[in-house]
Amino acid sequence: MTCCAALGLAPAALTLTATSADAQQFSDALYDGAKARVNRSASLRSLSEAVASASCQIGANFNVDAAESHLATYQDDFTRILDGLENGSAILGMPGEERRMRTLNTIQQTSASWAPMDVAAENLLNGGNSADAQTIRQSYADLFEQTVQLAAVISGQYADPQQLLQSDATVLNFAVRQRALGYRMARATCELASGTSGGETLEELATTVDLFERSLIALRDGFPAVGINPPPNEAVANSLAATYELWVANRGMFDSALAGVVPTEADVIAATDLSQELSVAMNNTITLYLIATPGQDGVYRIPLEAYSREELTGWLDNPALIEAIKAQNVRHADLTEDEIIALDQQWRAEAGEGGGPLISQLLEGPVSNWLLTQQIETAGFVTEVFVMDNKGLNVAQSVETSDYWQGDESKWQQTYPVGPDALHISEVEFDDSTGFYQSQASLSIKDPETGETIGAVTFGINVQNLM
Repeated sequence: MTCCAALGLAPAALTLTATSADAQQFSDALYDGAKARVNRSASLRSLSEAVASASCQIGANFNVDAAESHLATYQDDFTRILDGLENGSAILGMPGEERRMRTLNTIQQTSASWAPMDVAAENLLNGGNSADAQTIRQSYADLFEQTVQLAAVISGQYADPQQLLQSDATVLNFAVRQRALGYRMARATCELASGTSGGETLEELATTVDLFERSLIALRDGFPAVGINPPPNEAVANSLAATYELWVANRGMFDSALAGVVPTEADVIAATDLSQELSVAMNNTITLYLIATPGQDGVYRIPLEAYSREELTGWLDNPALIEAIKAQNVRHADLTEDEIIALDQQWRAEAGEGGGPLISQLLEGPVSNWLLTQQIETAGFVTEVFVMDNKGLNVAQSVETSDYWQGDESKWQQTYPVGPDALHISEVEFDDSTGFYQSQASLSIKDPETGETIGAVTFGINVQNLM
């Protein structure tokens, strides 16, 4: 038995190019989006299962509003990734169009497999019926197999044996696959509850539950016999341990179904919620693996820079925002360093007490409310945004920050003083408030009329959406 077959792992389904510890620093000029292409193509496996799960719920009239919202997201993600793999997408971390004929043919074959499901999903979202859900049920298995083939072709093309650690590739393959297994369990639960299951559904659920648990334990503890080393650092170990605790606390719903208890609609909703939580948890783990080795900056910096330049700069032309910065620059023109520090201390004291006049004045202002609305419309991509004046003091913000003065930090020092086109991207850190890994993109803000730099802005970005 091969190392991969021991845990049901399809060989070459995912290979990521990981640099060694003594590798040269990341170079924008050399970055071809290899890791992003491989990771994005592998995620199509999860999306094919996720689409099938959501469509089953819609067809069965289970929690329809939430299922439709999920289906729309999955459908859009699948289409965007396919297009990015073929034509390139800097925002998805894949600069430049695909040129290798074999890969293009496989992408186009995947598009052809996706087409009937895409149409059926669109129909479901526009009042379709059970026939559309049945189309997806009949098509998703073939699509899943096609996405496995696509991931293998892309990983084979973009892998660099000089830089790849095979153990890392194996670990990441298991981690990416866990997301698909989570959605598969939710879909099987829906089929059992709705009476649309075939004779194989119960057996499939049993196999998936067993495979998910064995793979998760292998990732958590290491399984050298199949090429899986223990977690590379404490952060990865803690992430996997927390995911295992989440799994153990909730797997009982699947055990009941396997014991012959027909799932209810509530069980389907719970299984779907669990699949979402497990997907987030595994995304966190994958992010940690990707950034655990030196030289991985390009995986998130390239798409984050593209997203900042192509999307977020559009926020900075808002007339009310510009006027608020200019007005505060005038009010603060004569502030001394001691007065700035006093304001920052006042803010920190108010934050420690749960609020106060200075914090309320900013958070309740019209520009702050507008920023919050803009943030919400990104559906979790942007996790926070705050605007600074020419001294680094906050002008407006979508959420409460820990301090009021940013002038002593890189987010201001590497933007406003540098010039109107400056962009600074921070390291990736875990954000306790959102449960995601986050980076901050900070840009200078200029007066549209004069071109003069008048302030700066910082966006918190959910890195999982970039990787």
